[in-house]
Amino acid sequence: MPAAKIDNRRDILLLLLYAPGKSGVINEAIVGRTRLVKMLFLFKQEAMKHFRAGTEINDDNFYRFFAWDFGPFSTQVYDDLTFFILRGFVNPTATDEEPLPESAAEWQEWISRTGASQNEEDIDPYEEEAFSLTEKGAVFTKQMYDLLSNTQRQLLQEFKTRLATAPLRAILRYVYTTYPATIVQSKIKEEVLGHGN
Repeated sequence: MPAAKIDNRRDILLLLLYAPGKSGVINEAIVGRTRLVKMLFLFKQEAMKHFRAGTEINDDNFYRFFAWDFGPFSTQVYDDLTFFILRGFVNPTATDEEPLPESAAEWQEWISRTGASQNEEDIDPYEEEAFSLTEKGAVFTKQMYDLLSNTQRQLLQEFKTRLATAPLRAILRYVYTTYPATIVQSKIKEEVLGHGN
């Protein structure tokens, strides 16, 4: 088996899922596609420069984000999540959490951009899911995780702990105030930032 390399955006998605979070347990689930999109956006903006030493990760082979109705968005995150679910690497589990309207809207945006369903009746209503690696996904990702330095592992755990446990609206508020260029088209700007801003 060839040596594992960390050289593309999918590797970071897997490593974020594999890394321990608040509980300190490997493979702690992350709830919500919208949360994952915003986590990967913030990883690119704030963590990647501290993480990428010894990897081949860079802006060219990472997720591309664009300003959209609910802040920075990347259909690539949805594409990769679906790729790993279909290959048995990622397990989506339904949660009791009520999805925010922006989560359902992002799901619909991905469906419309990918042509995943041409028939509106075929589209299931969006339900919030928690994502974790299957045993197969965890075995594969452990090879990459074992290549990381202690500093990189600590960075991943702190990053995941902070963003996987924060309320989604708090993450959105942070993104909206810190990266205003990504929210120029946002339909919920006033709601997220407060009517006084």
